Amino acid sequence: MRTEEPAQGLGLPFDDVRFESRLVWIFGSPRTGSTWLLNLLTFPLTLTTERPSGSKLVRGAPARVAALPINEPYLPNHLTPTFNGFAEPGDPTFVLNPLRADDPSYFFSDAFADSWRPEVRRLVLVRLHAQSELAAREHGLEEPVVVVKEPNGSHGADLVMSLLPRARMIFQLRDGRDVIDSLIHAQARDGWLGGPGGVTGIEGESERLAFVRRHSRLWVNRTMAVQRAYDAHSPELRWTVRYEDLRSDTRRALRPAVDWLGLERSDEELEAAISTYDFDSVPAHARGPTKPLRAATPGLWRENMSAEERRTMEEIMGPKLVELGYEV
Repeated sequence: MRTEEPAQGLGLPFDDVRFESRLVWIFGSPRTGSTWLLNLLTFPLTLTTERPSGSKLVRGAPARVAALPINEPYLPNHLTPTFNGFAEPGDPTFVLNPLRADDPSYFFSDAFADSWRPEVRRLVLVRLHAQSELAAREHGLEEPVVVVKEPNGSHGADLVMSLLPRARMIFQLRDGRDVIDSLIHAQARDGWLGGPGGVTGIEGESERLAFVRRHSRLWVNRTMAVQRAYDAHSPELRWTVRYEDLRSDTRRALRPAVDWLGLERSDEELEAAISTYDFDSVPAHARGPTKPLRAATPGLWRENMSAEERRTMEEIMGPKLVELGYEV
């Protein structure tokens, strides 16, 4: 994947290099706490679909606005579509682009990379700048940091970050076994992703085991893609946040990330963000196994998954989990 810096001077009505340096991308996997991290970093703004900018102020929040949230624009899903989404880890058929990279007819073929790469970069910057400027006007800001959450597009992280080498990247990491445990609860028949009336959710031992097998492979492939992007990106522009660290001591895990982004948060402002989004402060009716806010307890996979499901997860994810510092 190319990582050379793009030429300056795209003829845009804004400084494209300066704006690119204000972008922050969160990659990793769904169910890693990426929404929580986005909320913490962009507090006192939060996401909304009721305003044109996609953001609004948290009522009564004392913190200064310094960063804007953007929630899953699905850019990598369009630029890097999956071909065999549940392929074995490392299988090149996981995404489409490598399969057709040598085909001159493919839009993103290597033969025409010099023509499409600058234009895709231009499109990304123009689109995100428009939303950023709208939000800045709504909230009275000047050049805010723009934090983009893309967990479901993590398989395309390497292409996105190669197009935007001056942007920052956060690798949001969580034990893959907890990711699968959370996903399987979400997509159960009574889960919040189980379909209308729960009629399309997974049910029964065989369906659960098949789900575990497929999504364990997907977790590994997504993680590998994010690692490729991370390894190719400038060390000073990349950061790793572990969900387990964020959960055990939020202030200690969050403070260095906030300082790295240059958000200039006081201890009081940081504490306001942490207390606003503390899991234990969520009303009981709004959290639980069938809700998006489920349990926030690392290691629940040991209790919720059967012995066969645990074996299947570790057979597929084991080497990657060990590499990332998790016990297997």
